[in-house]
Amino acid sequence: MVDPALERARLRLRAAGRRMKFRRGQTLMSFGESSEDVLLIESGSLKVVLSERNGAQVVAGPYGPGELIGELGVLEHRPRSATVIGHHGGAAVRVSARAFRDLVEQDRDVLVLLNATLRARLHNADRRQLAIASQDVTTRVAAQLLAWAHAFGDRVGDEIVVSGIVQGDLAKAVVASNKSVDAALKTLRGKGLLRTGRLRYVLPDADSLEVFLRDRN
Repeated sequence: MVDPALERARLRLRAAGRRMKFRRGQTLMSFGESSEDVLLIESGSLKVVLSERNGAQVVAGPYGPGELIGELGVLEHRPRSATVIGHHGGAAVRVSARAFRDLVEQDRDVLVLLNATLRARLHNADRRQLAIASQDVTTRVAAQLLAWAHAFGDRVGDEIVVSGIVQGDLAKAVVASNKSVDAALKTLRGKGLLRTGRLRYVLPDADSLEVFLRDRN
């Protein structure tokens, strides 16, 4: 069910910003640069690349239509903490930092959207840390693919297709080596829960994958 307050907030952000198109692989925000605007995704998807203290990179997202990107840096007047890259080509609305801060202060609906965004970020971060601490790589890979399938997968009959993700990004998302992820994918394929191709992950039966995850938790 669509929350009317969130939709009103997005309408106000669209009115305050300017629409831009982006392509796959395009960098829209770079780590360390000044936080001068916020993005509201209209179509397509974006991924966020985080650099950890040990030098490793973690991929968050992809984030899709209706989501905000870059809001924390703008609100806290600090540089970008991550790099934002086009995952699937699409469009977004750029809202200047000043306009976004004014809307947060003056418009209750925009504040509701901001709070919903921050809660979702915190929930996802907590879930990721719990998964890293308590789940094996096969479970983490299955859970991540299922989450992506529900978020932006394309349904083809009874199957759900997740496309456009390289295996390296999947490995970064679940904080595992490429070799471990390769073994996990082989396990899932062997159980008939997954088919893979170039930049393509096919879930023949998402319900069966959910049962697999419940049995492992």
